[in-house]
Amino acid sequence: MTNKRMATRLREWVGGCAGASRVAALCLAFASGATVAADFSEEAIKAAYLHRFASYVYWPAGTPASTPFVIGVFGADAVATELERMLPLLTAESRPAVVRRLRPGMKPGQLHILYVGPGHLADARDLLLTLEREPVLIVTDDENGLARGGMINFVRVNRNVRFEVSVEAARTSGLQMSSGLLSVAARIEGEGRGSGG
Repeated sequence: MTNKRMATRLREWVGGCAGASRVAALCLAFASGATVAADFSEEAIKAAYLHRFASYVYWPAGTPASTPFVIGVFGADAVATELERMLPLLTAESRPAVVRRLRPGMKPGQLHILYVGPGHLADARDLLLTLEREPVLIVTDDENGLARGGMINFVRVNRNVRFEVSVEAARTSGLQMSSGLLSVAARIEGEGRGSGG
């Protein structure tokens, strides 16, 4: 796929970002294939991605609508801070989003997304074992993230923040990735191209 077509796909993918806000500006920045620059740190771009993933992954039915959508962050305080700055504008599955900072030894509680920061997969081993086969989207940030339990893994392509996905890892935990998400992934592992949407 050409860079121009990919940029168009990314713009469509982040079309749900609303408001004249930092979130909307971030969405436009990475939709345009923007490199990490002074305006937006790599952590801010990853935070915006984490928020958008919620609209393109399908969790099993049954969670009450009044329950907050919880994004856990392990070993990445700067990303957690960026997410917290966005909180007034963050919703996921029509629910308010909350950020939970996790440390080694903490019980995760109810999570929808868990992001494990770079260099912290070994520290998060027990946490990942606790969540194995649970309907939690595991997002990693490691060269071997997908091989070590990630369903989505951040990668750098030139100076851009992109991501790769494991359809099979998500399916094992009862999650489905939309074709819209897969269409903008840098790389896809697993059978099939995901579900509808």
